Amino acid sequence: MMTQVYLGLGANVKPQASLQAGVAELREQFGAIDLSPVYLAPAIGMNGPDFLNMVVRFACPMSLSELMTWIRRVEAKHGRIRPAAANDKPASHGLDMDVLLFGELVDSELKVPRPDILTCAYVLQPLADLAPNLVHPCSGQSMAQLHSNCSLAQHLSQVQLSF
Repeated sequence: MMTQVYLGLGANVKPQASLQAGVAELREQFGAIDLSPVYLAPAIGMNGPDFLNMVVRFACPMSLSELMTWIRRVEAKHGRIRPAAANDKPASHGLDMDVLLFGELVDSELKVPRPDILTCAYVLQPLADLAPNLVHPCSGQSMAQLHSNCSLAQHLSQVQLSF
């Protein structure tokens, strides 16, 4: 069974190369993928360079657990080092891949759908660009509606990047 998955990709260490590597890994593993525009966003909650962020959609034959294991392996391969403790301050990093939506799954313990969809413009903007009619499984609103009603005061600039 295939599940429609939306992943957020971001990086502020070698961000262009990191996103390109992430997209290449996703294409190699899952075949056809859809890409949002790429946005430049300031680092939030940390000192560091700006981030490049985007969203990717694909059909996934894996379970969520299998996908998370694959993601962590790909992130590590491309230099991502996760904080040792959950309360450690965020730090600049290379490729970061976050499951935003995994089909219709709602699991607050696993953070699916990812809360950042509703709180971070760098997640909501590319998601609304890629899937404006997609309905958020908890709010019942489309991504376009969420975006048009949002008051997230985060400045984003679209960046052209080739994949």
